[in-house]
Amino acid sequence: MTKLLLTTAFILSASLASAECTRGHDQAMSCAQGQSYDSETGSCVPLVNS
Repeated sequence: MTKLLLTTAFILSASLASAECTRGHDQAMSCAQGQSYDSETGSCVPLVNS
C-alpha cells in the first residue's frame, strides 16, 4: 500500500513539474530574434547588450 501511494505521489508531482516547466517556454520561443520573453509583463522585450 505504501509503494502505491509513493508511486502515485511521484507520478503526480512529476506531471505537475513538467507542466509548470513547459508553460513559459512556448511563449519564449515565439519572440522575435533580439527579443526575450518577460514573464512580469507577459510580452517580448528587446534584449539590451552592454
